[in-house]
Amino acid sequence: MLRRLRAWPISSWWHGDRERAARVAAQRLADLAADAAGEIRRIVPDAGMTALPDQLAVLAADARAGGVPADAVEAVLDRLAGALGFRR
Repeated sequence: MLRRLRAWPISSWWHGDRERAARVAAQRLADLAADAAGEIRRIVPDAGMTALPDQLAVLAADARAGGVPADAVEAVLDRLAGALGFRR
């Protein structure tokens, strides 16, 4: 899914709540990683729509590396895939 998102033109993000859904998923991944590490939660910065797929990839990898159970990370990504109309 993340590879497909990287290929999206900016106009694809404007349909419905796609950008918002991706930002919510990114924040959820960051929150899971912070909780697992016992750190305070921080707001994921807005690096622009074209950076969202990379942010999601990095945050998912960080969450896994930080001890967040794989099924919790996959649940966030599955929810995002559903919101974007993708099958995973």
